[in-house]
Amino acid sequence: MSSVMIPGAGGLPSLEGIWLGSGERTAIVAPPHPLMGGELTNPVVQALAMGLAAAGARSLLFNWRGVGESGGVGSGDPEDAESDYMAALEVAARSGAQVIAAGYSFGAAAALRVGARDARVRAVIAVAPPPALLASCPVERLGAGCTVIAAERDSVARADELSSLVTRAGGRIEILPDTDHFFGQALAKISEIVRDAVSEGPCSARPPHD
Repeated sequence: MSSVMIPGAGGLPSLEGIWLGSGERTAIVAPPHPLMGGELTNPVVQALAMGLAAAGARSLLFNWRGVGESGGVGSGDPEDAESDYMAALEVAARSGAQVIAAGYSFGAAAALRVGARDARVRAVIAVAPPPALLASCPVERLGAGCTVIAAERDSVARADELSSLVTRAGGRIEILPDTDHFFGQALAKISEIVRDAVSEGPCSARPPHD
């Protein structure tokens, strides 16, 4: 594990980050809502990073502005989330490696929105992204490199709504039974799904952007 400060573009706040794991591929993992306790130590975020590491990917975890050692003031604005995610992407893409965009809840929605629009992202792994935050996301651009993990009893990110979204995207969905938005007893299963998704090659499955 190594710490990094992620510079904000154009005077935006710098963000606290840590690198976990090693490998030729690089991933970004975004936490849940910054005004609801979302930070990089979240158990689901850590489960994502563990699965990525098991598949040979190095992960950049970061805190949103106003959280932990990140500068600025906390914000639940999706545009601010995209700006923060893009700052992390700038760092993750420096090596020229293929980038996997990942996240949980609020962070998963940001990963999908950025991944659908930025050609440096070759795959997206999203755990319980709230559909309400994806109304304007061109998910059709994600293709087979999109993996969504949903919870059967999730009232925030309903599995049926996410199934429809993934069908539009042409991706893959895994619905975990007997769990809710917090995935309390399903963390190991998240790591397993992530490991398998990356090992099966989502980085090469997604077509380049136009």
